[in-house]
Amino acid sequence: MRRFEGRVAIVTGAGQGIGRALARGFATEGAALVVAELDAARARRVEQEIVQEAERAIGVPTDVSDEKAVTNTVETAIREFGRIDVLVNNAGIFPLSPIETMAEDEWDRVIATNLVGVFLCSRAVVPHMLTQGGGRIISLASGRAFEGAVHGAHYAASKSGIIGFTKSLALELAPHGITANVLCPGLTDTAQPRGHDLTDEEIYARGAKIPLGRIGQPDDLVGPALFLASDPARHITGQTVLVNGGSIMW
Repeated sequence: MRRFEGRVAIVTGAGQGIGRALARGFATEGAALVVAELDAARARRVEQEIVQEAERAIGVPTDVSDEKAVTNTVETAIREFGRIDVLVNNAGIFPLSPIETMAEDEWDRVIATNLVGVFLCSRAVVPHMLTQGGGRIISLASGRAFEGAVHGAHYAASKSGIIGFTKSLALELAPHGITANVLCPGLTDTAQPRGHDLTDEEIYARGAKIPLGRIGQPDDLVGPALFLASDPARHITGQTVLVNGGSIMW
């Protein structure tokens, strides 16, 4: 029997990159998927990819920084599938701005998406997990939480905040059988670094300096996420797992 047969997972930012890989990974293991994605066309595309493989999925356009949108996504999950067992907070943005010229509205937009979004989505699923007597919340941070980010102070702050929030969440929810953990990817082969005007040659050159000799692939996050959401990980909570080929060792 597949590990997540009969269970339901919500993955935010699931329209591409790491989020898409995570959604497909949970579906392959039998979970019904709520593909929560800001871009409606991407949400629909990943939904169809999963459904074509004979798995259950529904794409829901979701702005994680909008409380009403988050409520709608969670209500859709309950209406369609009857429960929520796993939440993966993956949605995030990383614009570049030097601190001396960073606009306040850009700071606010990054914090709203990356950190407030984790809060809103987690808060929305907790009542259902409490009723069920358990659940798993996994949030994606970044190595930038430990090292900082040149021209990305807002991003580093938001990712550090996710770690602190998750520890607090883990403490509050532990008596109820709900775990909360963080995954920290390193440099990963997605659209994000390319959006920072890095060429493929520059990206892969950085990968060669990583102890394991390459940049990460989205699928590298799937195994760790599935483990943290699984029954064998029931005694792991409040932890931050770095999945980065050894580029940061904590």
